[in-house]
This record gives sequence, C-alpha cells and structure tokens, in this order.
Amino acid sequence: MRNRKLGIAAMLLAAVSAAGCGGNTGGTDNPGAEKAEGKAFNYGQSATLTFYNNIGVPDSYFTDYIEPHVKKKFPNVTLTYISSAVKENTMENFVTAGTVPDIILTTDSSLIRYMDLGVMQNLDPVAKTNGIDLNVFRDDMIQTLRGYSDKGELYVLPWTFGTYALFYNKDIFDKFGVAYPKDGMTWDSPEFKAIVEKLSRTDGGVPYRGLEINMGGLIGQNQLSLPLVNAQTDKAAVNTDEWKKLIETYKAFYEISGNQKPDSATFDGAKAFIEERSAAMWVGNAVYPRLIDLEKKGDGFNWDIVSVPTFKQTPNTTIQYGGALYGISSMGGNKDLAMHIISMLTSAEVQTEGGRLLRYPTLKAVDVKEAFGKGESFLDQKNMKSLHMTKIASSPKPTKYDSIARSVLSGKVNEILKGVKDTNTALREAEEEINKKIAEQKAAGK
Repeated sequence: MRNRKLGIAAMLLAAVSAAGCGGNTGGTDNPGAEKAEGKAFNYGQSATLTFYNNIGVPDSYFTDYIEPHVKKKFPNVTLTYISSAVKENTMENFVTAGTVPDIILTTDSSLIRYMDLGVMQNLDPVAKTNGIDLNVFRDDMIQTLRGYSDKGELYVLPWTFGTYALFYNKDIFDKFGVAYPKDGMTWDSPEFKAIVEKLSRTDGGVPYRGLEINMGGLIGQNQLSLPLVNAQTDKAAVNTDEWKKLIETYKAFYEISGNQKPDSATFDGAKAFIEERSAAMWVGNAVYPRLIDLEKKGDGFNWDIVSVPTFKQTPNTTIQYGGALYGISSMGGNKDLAMHIISMLTSAEVQTEGGRLLRYPTLKAVDVKEAFGKGESFLDQKNMKSLHMTKIASSPKPTKYDSIARSVLSGKVNEILKGVKDTNTALREAEEEINKKIAEQKAAGK
C-alpha cells in the first residue's frame, strides 16, 4: 500500500514541477538578505494556522506527506487545510473576506498575482529574527525568486524544481546500432544531429523518429533567458533575432527526413516515447513516475537519461526555475510560527524524504541532492546524476503577462515546427497577438 502511495505522490509532484517558472541566497554580496540573529522559539506552543494548497495535489498528499512532519516538530499546532480545488477558495476571495491563509503552498505561475494582492510576506526579516538560514537553498533558485521583487526581497522558499533531461530508448539505439547520447551535448553539435538522422527511419513498416521535444518548457523557461514580455513596457519581447535563432535551432531537428512533426492535433511527444515507443529520444520534464509504473506492471523498456542539451552561449545550463513554493501571509498573526513551519517543510530531512518520492530537492547539500530517486531501486541503474550536472538558467524579470505570452508563442512555435508558417511570420503574429491580449487585460483592470 505504501509503495502505491509513493507512486501516486511521485506522479503528482512531477506534474506540479512540470507545470510550472536578482540576488543570491543571503550572503554578504546580496543586499536583499540579512544575517540571521535567532531567538528562543517555543516549538511546543499551541496554535491553529490555515494551510492553503494551490499546487493541484489532492488532500491525501497533505495528510500523508506534509501534516505528519508538522505534527512531529510542532505537536500542539493544528493546520486547518484549504484546497484551491474548491471553486470558492481563491486568493481574491480570501482578501475580500480578510481570511488570507497563514501558510501558502503555490507555484511560480501564481506568485506575481499574489504579490500584487499584497498577501505575501517578505521572508528576509522574519528569517533573520528567527535565526533561519536562507543560504541552505540553491543560489540559482533563490536568485530567480528574488527577481520577482524590485528590491530583491524573498517572498517564498523553493520546495520543488521541474527538472528536464534527454530521455532515450536504449532498445531503439541497439536495434539500429547507434551509439548512445552523452551528457553535455549541445543542440547544434554535428554529433547530436547525426544521432537524430540515424534514428529517423522506417523499419519493418514501423516509422521511428529520432527526437521529440517538449516545446512548452523549452520556450516558456528557455535556456537562453530570453524574456517573453518586456518588464518596463509590458510589450511582447518575442519578435527578436535571439528568439528566431532559438526556435530555428529546434526547427532544424523537425526538418530532418523522417523526423517531421506529426500533423495530429492530439499528438503527444511523451506518449510517443513512453507508450508507443516510436521516438528514440525525448527532451522533456520528469516522467519517471510513468516509466516506473510501466516497469512495475511488467511493460517497461530499457531507457536512460543524459543531461538536457545546452547552447554554446550558455554552457552547462538547463531551463529556468519553475516549481512549487512555500510562503506565508503578510496578514497572518503568527508569522514566526508560520516561518518556522515552512523552514521545516523545506529542511534537509523533509527534502531527503521528498527526493525518495521523486520530488527534486532545492537545497545545496550534496547528500540531499543524491537522495533523489533513492526510493526506487530501479533508478539506481539509471544516470540520475546527470540531473545535478547543469545549473538553472537565470530568469528575466517576470511580469504578470508572461503566461499570456507563453501560451501564444507556444502555439505559434507549433505552427513553425509543423511547417504551417515561417518563423518570421509566426513571431510577428505572436507579437501582435500578445500585445492585443495584454491591452485587453489592462482595459479590464487586470
């Protein structure tokens, strides 16, 4: 039964991490951070706090993997659970009613909206007062999160990260006698292109494609740190030479004979790799739970991973940060207690357990990083260390309109890859459509 729970939890957290996107973590070179002071804290105090789940996992995840840790460390604290799955439970409604939850579990996609509503507490002074060290978190993640504030303040702690990797089917490689891909490849390397060409073929009436790419993440959290919207002007920033070069790099793979993108509107690249097994390689997010589930059902195949290919101008760099985050309410009456709770929930002990659930850790500690996947012995045979080889791309200044731009641009890129439109036309149309939608949002007071 426990294994089943672990599997469900892993699938949910992988999905959350996939969904999702200024200074360092509190060192002296970071003006937004302050040295921890610390004061006596009563972990045995009695209190009731509200806990808001806005990351899409069901209530059982809270009761199985969050609440027990709180009860262990804070035995007399009761968390009143609130889920965003209930239609009325929106932050806007909480603000109107004056009932903003004390602890907020959300994703980067909601952070700007919550900050605009004024419900997020700057964690720097609360952490300092309570002696909580923010330097334990990965610098690249904290740098991204501080970028949401004009002053470099930190409003949330990172709990997960939606890692990307190049997954490959060893069975297909072996079938055609092609050497496996390697860690550290670049998108424009002749070696990588040659692998795709050799594996894009038809054999015995079965068409195989060398490479499929999850374009959503590689566009919205692109490795070159290109902005979607100009934060100063609130205008689309996608019709540029840099964006064109990025998209043309991916387009080149879909122009390889035999690797053209299918016309089907329902085509699923991950499904082609995992279930249909017609794609030899897939660059995308954490699909380990699906692969593990197939293995346990006796329907697995011989797969492995290497680090996501990178660009020469940003070597050793994966996608930008995106994941689930812990914050506390600026309107709450017990900020110290709430801060201690979210610090515990992102601690080494809890993140080590989370790593075994395939919840990618956000701490610097090597032993915590290496805990990822250790709950599944099946993964011991895989190249999981490749996930720790790349740094996270820096993020441009986020805006409240990024989600609009991401959606529009992703649709246009899909048309480019299918050969429906040329890149120049698609980017021009994307720019016009994004600006129009932003104007509509502003006119509606959003």
